[in-house]
Amino acid sequence: MEKVSSLSNSAAQGKIKLNIDHAIDFAPKPRSTRNYGITIKYYNDGKAEVAKRLDYQIHLKVNQFRDENKVWQLCFDKTDLFIDRHEPDFVGEQLASMGMGAIYPLKVDVNSRNEIFRGIVNHGEILNRWKQVAEKISDKYEGRYAELYLEKMEKKISDRFELEYALRADMFWNVFFHPQYLKYDGNLSHPGTMFFPVIAYKNVSFEGIQSVEPNYTDYGTFKVNFSSESELTEEQKIQMAQKGSLKMKLNAAFDLDQDGGLLKHARVDWNLYKKEKGEEISIKRIAFSAYEIESSIPATDQHLLIQEGNNGFPVEKKKGFWARVLG
Repeated sequence: MEKVSSLSNSAAQGKIKLNIDHAIDFAPKPRSTRNYGITIKYYNDGKAEVAKRLDYQIHLKVNQFRDENKVWQLCFDKTDLFIDRHEPDFVGEQLASMGMGAIYPLKVDVNSRNEIFRGIVNHGEILNRWKQVAEKISDKYEGRYAELYLEKMEKKISDRFELEYALRADMFWNVFFHPQYLKYDGNLSHPGTMFFPVIAYKNVSFEGIQSVEPNYTDYGTFKVNFSSESELTEEQKIQMAQKGSLKMKLNAAFDLDQDGGLLKHARVDWNLYKKEKGEEISIKRIAFSAYEIESSIPATDQHLLIQEGNNGFPVEKKKGFWARVLG
């Protein structure tokens, strides 16, 4: 199995190649793995200091079905949650971390546009894990807060469609499954919509322009950009507890593998601001980043293709992740 560094394919510069539909191909290698470090920073009132910070890791394993053309199974695990650079210590944080351990690993089947079309396919495994986690929570915590959390999670996890809907409020989920494998026009752009949960537990749609740069990057990736700017609606002002004339910008940048189109890195910057005397004054800002820590690509043989998913996960190297969290 070949280990792939973050600067592989440096000689792959040149004009990008799109498929017959003038789109980027999504065709990740079977049994390939990729580990991402995720960092989310929240800023308030234009301050440079971070008001809140979340760090965690996502471990992705790709499988491909032997008997279905252009169908992949993606298995995500989510680990190492840190809040403001420390392990969860408040009760609410600990409950969220334990709940995360029930939901993940999570498997979905996707097509050649990286679109989920069968929903969550290992819901039974999640239900079994939740039973064990719920018992641990009941043994460890007492009081109405823990009871309400268990009731809420039970409702969310027991219904597969409810759980899928809840994932739409996850930032990494929205970034990874943002539509990027669609037809681009002659200018390598098209109007698009990006969903990003800048309001707690609520996905927000951003209308904007998406484009792909004409040349591969120095490190062998497609570079896709998305930009949006709009005024805050009255409903959004209420949800954000804001008043007055406000605007918001969202800018996103994605690096996709030249070979296979799998997400390598992503950055999303959202800014809520007002204008005074011609100057933009930031009120709230969110900076999201997903960066590749490690990946591996095995030789592609027919015996590597699957008829059913498996649960194996690679052992990750944490050096890059911990350096960012603790450095």
